Amino acid sequence: MADQSAEPFVGVQLGSHSVFDEGVEHVLDTLQETAHVNAVFVYSHAYQNFMKNRPAEGLVDHGQGVGNKDRELGYRWVPAHEEYYRATVLRHADNSGTVYADRDIFDELAEPARERGVAVFGRMLEGHEEFLARAIINWPQILVVDVYGRRGDVPCWNNPDYRSWMTATVTDVFATHQLAGFKYGAERSGPLSQMFLNLKAPGCFCEHCQTLAVTRGISVDRAMQGFRAVHELCERCARGDRPADGAFVSLVRLLLRYPEVFAWEQLWHEAMDSGAQEMYGTIKAVQPAARVGWHVWHGVTFDPFYQAEMDYARMATYSDWVKPVVYHDIAGVRIQIVCDQLARTVFSDLTPPAVRTLLFEVLGYDPDREASYQDLPTSGMSANYVWREVRRCVHSLGGSTPVYAGVGFDVPTNGNPIRSTPEGVSQAVYRAFEAGAAGLLVSREYDEMRLENLCAVGAAIDRAARDGLIAPGGGQ
Repeated sequence: MADQSAEPFVGVQLGSHSVFDEGVEHVLDTLQETAHVNAVFVYSHAYQNFMKNRPAEGLVDHGQGVGNKDRELGYRWVPAHEEYYRATVLRHADNSGTVYADRDIFDELAEPARERGVAVFGRMLEGHEEFLARAIINWPQILVVDVYGRRGDVPCWNNPDYRSWMTATVTDVFATHQLAGFKYGAERSGPLSQMFLNLKAPGCFCEHCQTLAVTRGISVDRAMQGFRAVHELCERCARGDRPADGAFVSLVRLLLRYPEVFAWEQLWHEAMDSGAQEMYGTIKAVQPAARVGWHVWHGVTFDPFYQAEMDYARMATYSDWVKPVVYHDIAGVRIQIVCDQLARTVFSDLTPPAVRTLLFEVLGYDPDREASYQDLPTSGMSANYVWREVRRCVHSLGGSTPVYAGVGFDVPTNGNPIRSTPEGVSQAVYRAFEAGAAGLLVSREYDEMRLENLCAVGAAIDRAARDGLIAPGGGQ
């Protein structure tokens, strides 16, 4: 077995289907030989459709290179045991008929990983798409309710059935498998960001959220009035009907008139926060040594409203490690989209290039060193972007919790406007360690990553170690 105490922590996000497609030994050996990986983060349950809809350029140069468009991938990669779900109406649907439905990912990884000194972590990413109704029985019963009384497409964190299902699922996984730890992520922001960026009607105003608000002394009626007014302002600006006093001043006026909007926004965030705490405590009760941490969605690096809510310092109280998403390449096109969206709504007083300058100044990115608005999709963000966000996370956590930088590359987009390079990957990895990262969580997905870029990860780790940037053990 490899001596992990002399290595930094290097994990990789790995789809369960890739393990079976390429073979357990092949995957583990490839990852160790290229990127010095000593931990794999593998889906126990997968509810995202990017694996299904990956474009042709996303097929890579290792293993079988199996495409997913013409086969049905499962949502569950471990058995489900009924006895753990008695406190919720939700159930994992029958997995039969999907690829590899009869196999258990953790059972098959356990011995080969142990022999190679590779830790096995479970992994879940919250689902929020319509096809989840096929994966989880009774899913529509726990969806959010917007300010107009309509059902949404994401679950409500205050719904007791959803909370019970989350804890039941991790209990099921850890009661039946011995794992090094677990990573959970939810890629969604609060109702204000959803309005400002997507014109989405705000929620949740279900009975559970309303009851909780009343116990906190928040007026449900005034919160709903305020959110409707802000939503109408965003829609008005998007139509090109700019208010006489401008979009931003008009927004501030509404927030002053309806302070309940901010109170409800905080209620939303605390629900997400408490759900994570509950999962953390549940896993620790089953396997105290398991190391539980969080995937902090990419929006934390370019949406100032979401960044304000995601308080790394607060996360330290229920985290064994934290992974900030710093996908430098794909950040360019994503930031350009955010600039376009904000320039339609609350920053419609500005042009998209001006919004880009404003965001960079507010968030601490040097506007003169990063790509122009027009060049963002093809240039991406620099390694300085990785350094800045990792450093912010490290400082906010105060050294109490290891930071595993979520350096990402080879993430496809429509038309693939940017292609990750070994030089860019190497710089991003090096600057992450320079910023104080205790380790890496190489992202987004192994079956997107080209071998030359995995090798660049390993080379950058070697360089960082030679330069004294890596502490032995890497926070393991």
